[in-house]
Amino acid sequence: MSGSAEELLRSALEKIVFFECKVASLESELGAMRAQAVRAREEAGAARRRETELERAVAQARGEQAAVVAQNGELSERVRLLEEERERFLVGMVESARVAGAPGGEGEDAGCENDLAAFISELRAEIETFRAWKRTAQAAGLTLEGAAQGPTADEKEAPREAPTPLPTIASRFEAAGRIGLSPEEAAALPSFSTRTERVLYETALADLGSPDAAIRRRAANGLRALGSKGAAPLLARALGRETEADVKVALLIALGALAEPGAADLALRELSDARPAVRTAALEAASALARGAVAPQLSAALADPSPLVRRRAAVLLGFTPGAAVDDALCIALADRDPGVARAAAVALAGRPSPRAQAALARALDHRHPEVRRAAARAVQRWSGESVDPSAPDSERRRAARRIAEKLLALSGAQLRSAITKVPFPSRENGARSPPPRPAARVEEPRVDLLAVQATVPAPAQRDSSLDSAALAEVRSALRGRTVDELAAMLARDRATVEASLRALVVQGKLVARGPRFLVS
Repeated sequence: MSGSAEELLRSALEKIVFFECKVASLESELGAMRAQAVRAREEAGAARRRETELERAVAQARGEQAAVVAQNGELSERVRLLEEERERFLVGMVESARVAGAPGGEGEDAGCENDLAAFISELRAEIETFRAWKRTAQAAGLTLEGAAQGPTADEKEAPREAPTPLPTIASRFEAAGRIGLSPEEAAALPSFSTRTERVLYETALADLGSPDAAIRRRAANGLRALGSKGAAPLLARALGRETEADVKVALLIALGALAEPGAADLALRELSDARPAVRTAALEAASALARGAVAPQLSAALADPSPLVRRRAAVLLGFTPGAAVDDALCIALADRDPGVARAAAVALAGRPSPRAQAALARALDHRHPEVRRAAARAVQRWSGESVDPSAPDSERRRAARRIAEKLLALSGAQLRSAITKVPFPSRENGARSPPPRPAARVEEPRVDLLAVQATVPAPAQRDSSLDSAALAEVRSALRGRTVDELAAMLARDRATVEASLRALVVQGKLVARGPRFLVS
């Protein structure tokens, strides 16, 4: 080892200083690179945000372009139809002019011929104007290939042909099928008694495309009032592109009044709308178009988040037949909204089924007084039991049990007759019939309780211990019990056990699901 210790120490200190300087330099470069990386990340984030905004703008532009293309297509189609209509009108006017120029009978009205002659003279003036423009264009060197040449001098000097006789023109029209309308064409044309109605109809059709929502709503209401079924396709197309809630409601109401049953699917699509008023109108339109075929959709609407939709579905279900409808309305009696529960009670009031009337008897103990009042009016029509909705709970429950006993004794035909036929009480000894009720007040029809009770067989005496034993056996079974199983377990005849089970069902303690009975 060479060198002194001082030289070695000096060399080591120089190296330490060198490496410290190098480390400081590298740390400064690292800081600069980190700052550059942060700026790069910020620039990349800004670029990504800009890219997202541009993609959103492109998507919006594409949507607007698609809407413009669709609108241009509709406008082009409308222009084409108007041009065809104009051509047909002009051809008809020319033919009418030729007919007017033909020999006619005496006493014909000359006013129309004068108007027609004036119109033809205006057309000729426009043709002469176009001919002058054509000559000026040809003089300037503009030519049209395949264009029809004007009449030559020989053609101008040639004598005019004699007018075609009227019978010949009529025969030609008849051969071409231009006289009269087919049954399909006649059915498609709207019929109006006055010219004012036709003008209103055409104005309403044009207003369906107005940018003002109030005008579109007024147009839909006008078309519904005019009652022309020919407007149904235009209403359906307007419904598909409408965004305003009140206008869509008016379109659905008009569609339900004018369209065919096949348009019910268009109304059912609007059940996915987020606005309750639109869903309610969709239920109305679908029910009016398809009648009883939309019972599943009406039953499903009883679970809608909006009480308005649930209430309207309950009302519409009241006019829909089917045992499944009775079950759905019975479930709606327990709705948390009193208006929905009351609508379900009113709907069940006119359904002559034991299931519906038993649910109304149980509704006498409902937590809402208006529901109890509706149920009391309903069961009073056929049972004769007058229940005070504000009476104590024990009294109302006793009345519900009496009504359940009467319902159990009624057959299906007797129940239907008691609900659907409610005559006034008859009076003997030649008494006068009840006076007519005033038109301003609508009351519930009264029932001849004696006549109804005369047709009801007396309820059979049942053993209360049998009811308790049957209820205990059903409660202990996981999947319920059948009538035969309970008859074997309780050592009773099948008819007695079945009567006891039906009584428990009416009282709301059991539920019948097919052949099995389960605890409710």
